[in-house]
Amino acid sequence: MKRLLFLFVAAIVFSAPGLTSGSAQNDNQSKDARAAVNKFFLLLKSRSYPALYEFLPSDLQRQITREQLALSLMRLDSFITIERMEVGRVQARGDFAVVNTTIYGKLKKPVTITGEEVSEGRVSAQQFLYREGGQWKVVTADSRTLSYFLKRNSEFGKQFQLAQPRFEFKQNDKWTAFGKQMKLQR
Repeated sequence: MKRLLFLFVAAIVFSAPGLTSGSAQNDNQSKDARAAVNKFFLLLKSRSYPALYEFLPSDLQRQITREQLALSLMRLDSFITIERMEVGRVQARGDFAVVNTTIYGKLKKPVTITGEEVSEGRVSAQQFLYREGGQWKVVTADSRTLSYFLKRNSEFGKQFQLAQPRFEFKQNDKWTAFGKQMKLQR
């Protein structure tokens, strides 16, 4: 389950229109970043997988083909039904933004964890946005992505409050963190 959720998180990438200038630029950046996250979620829910390729940053387009992206997302869709997303805090500065999101979904085939059936999960992850060619490009933050951003932009870590992704499942109507102590049974 954790691997499936991580695959989902790693697959989320998209863009939105560029920013306007002026005294309300930070507010506009936050609104644009929030709109970009919502736009992508709607595309993902409608299964517009090949269209999402246009929203990949150019570095990722050089590493994956349109077909590979679509197949990856179709495989994910065979395991998980994405239900809804909550957008939380938006941090925006210059050409960068960090958006907190929580994505909820249901497993199409429930699994057993610690002796109980689990069919619902959620992942809380930050989306990293940056401008490329006048467009917002977004990549879901995992340890590898964070390292990449920090290497290319040393000030990035000083400008934003960053957090690791958190995976949880619903058991007995309570959300429980998915950790190493959990025993997944098939």
